[in-house]
Amino acid sequence: MVMTSEHPQADNSIAPLLNQAVLRLSPDLGVAELSSERLAIKYRPGRRYLVLSPGQWAMVQEFGAGRTVTQVLCAAISAQRCPSLREFYELVVKAVRAGILQTEVVPPPAAETPAKWPLRVKGGLVRWATLLFGLAAVVCLFLRPVYLPQHPVWLFLGWLVAGAALSAGWALAASVVRAARGEVHHPRLVWKSLVPHFAADLDDVLMCGRAARLNVALARMAPLLLAIALAAWRLPELLVLLLAAALLQLSPLWRSPLQDMLAVFYRDPQLATSYDFVFAQERLFVLLGRARRQMADGKFLLACAGATVAWLLVTFLGGCVLLQTNATELLHRFHAAGGWRYTALALLIFGGLLVAVSAGAVGWIAFRHVRAWSRERAERKLRPSAVLVSPETIAQWLGRTMLFRELAAADLAALAAAVKPEEHRKGSYVVREGEPGARLYLVLSGRLEVRRDYAPGRSEPVAAMGEGDAFGEIALLRGGVRTRSVRAREQSILLGLDKADFERLVLSKLSREAVEDAVQKVGFLQHLDLARNWSQATLAAFARRTKLQEYGEGAVAVQEGANNHWLFLVHRGEFAVLRHKEELRRLKPGDTFGEMSLLGDGIASATVKSVSKEASCLVISGRDFLDFMTRDFTVGLGWEATRTQPVKR
Repeated sequence: MVMTSEHPQADNSIAPLLNQAVLRLSPDLGVAELSSERLAIKYRPGRRYLVLSPGQWAMVQEFGAGRTVTQVLCAAISAQRCPSLREFYELVVKAVRAGILQTEVVPPPAAETPAKWPLRVKGGLVRWATLLFGLAAVVCLFLRPVYLPQHPVWLFLGWLVAGAALSAGWALAASVVRAARGEVHHPRLVWKSLVPHFAADLDDVLMCGRAARLNVALARMAPLLLAIALAAWRLPELLVLLLAAALLQLSPLWRSPLQDMLAVFYRDPQLATSYDFVFAQERLFVLLGRARRQMADGKFLLACAGATVAWLLVTFLGGCVLLQTNATELLHRFHAAGGWRYTALALLIFGGLLVAVSAGAVGWIAFRHVRAWSRERAERKLRPSAVLVSPETIAQWLGRTMLFRELAAADLAALAAAVKPEEHRKGSYVVREGEPGARLYLVLSGRLEVRRDYAPGRSEPVAAMGEGDAFGEIALLRGGVRTRSVRAREQSILLGLDKADFERLVLSKLSREAVEDAVQKVGFLQHLDLARNWSQATLAAFARRTKLQEYGEGAVAVQEGANNHWLFLVHRGEFAVLRHKEELRRLKPGDTFGEMSLLGDGIASATVKSVSKEASCLVISGRDFLDFMTRDFTVGLGWEATRTQPVKR
């Protein structure tokens, strides 16, 4: 799921990349095993890295000397190795941007030349030296008192020594990376810092193994620990700023040597497909996804929490030593100043505010329900009014709709003369559930909502409609009453067409199947999240491949244990998913079922049956569905993002 919060359509290179481009695996790659579930893949010339699972790496290798995304995806589905489509597309886009997969559509990253770093120091030697320097620093601090220097010159000298120690730590870490056959990039002097120091990019340590990552973190601390030991022994005036620098280096609250060491022991590097999402449509989605991944890394979070408590305790005790006081004395001072009384008062005020906010929220909810009930009563009294719209304008508008765009100009003119424009004020009902249906409505402007009655006098919105939508066709094609209520959400202009004119002007030119495809199928699809990015041509193509299947109450669409080679998209009504006669969940309009059978062995392991008096599904064969889904990445992403939680069937 990848690395920006932009919609896929925002990048014009993504569509040809995922739909038509031939991709090939770069020959200039490095591979390092981080753990049994993580691999680091490096594009050497451009110094780009991806952390992948073994399964993802195997999928990338499927491109070999040259294949399209559609070819690899179809082969994976046929071999019953269907990945998450969003994850797969994220993987492909990131691999191309990193240079691991290459194509003519997107140029590979520019080559970067590593720095010529001559020094090499073995990591094992650095590890033991760091432990020795740390032990010496602790012993010297116990033997020598720590106090604030009396002259600012000592503070300045301590600041200089701290910068030199930090610089030596970076240089030593770079030497460890080179000894582990890694690369050093961009050595530089960092001026924008509390303590200016030398630094370098050591990301290539990822390719050197777990032990090298630990040695690099320890190497950054070694010179600072040595400086603290020497200062405690000979120049204690320098200790304050050196200890402050050590506390910053040992903080688990940001990227520091200590946090790097904790990550080595308790955290696997994040997969490339688990952050900075290319196909995330909202910033909120990115933030929630990032928070979910961080919370899932429980061991690392627990280790950081424990280290934070210890770090805060050390910082507090160090402050007590410098201020020549202790925790007991501070507590007595707090009590003498009336701290407990003011603290209790603050807690009482906070509790009162909490109760007031809760009561206000309950009152607001009750007010909204009463207001909605009163508005419902007032809306029922609203009536539509006639509005003047020129026949030429109506004819031009009808020619742009999905239903009538195939009609000739003369037929459109006759149809424009027959329709009756109506203006509906906000909140007025156009049709009501249970009323006889004798008119087709087309939305010329405005917005409406489809409502379902679930109790006497109570209803809920189930869908929305806007310009170009049509409703009421079921009653005209098959007879019967309205199955849903339609209400104007804002001032709207509708075109009404009576049944006699519909049969004379529409059914004489278009088949019932064409009308159903345009009104029922396409009209239904274009309001689903599944198809929100589909073009009109894509909607029409999918509608032609599907058939509208009706089900009565209790009718079985998929039988447990039987072969299933169809995908079902719930169009109307509700369906129950049963396994061993136990109901697992309900499916509503827009939900899909049957896809797990198509992507698996073709055997349904759950029964799906209608629980509504009138229900219907759009049904498409497995072959047509897979062909349609893999030809355009937006289609596949839309399907995967909105399908129900999979139940193996």
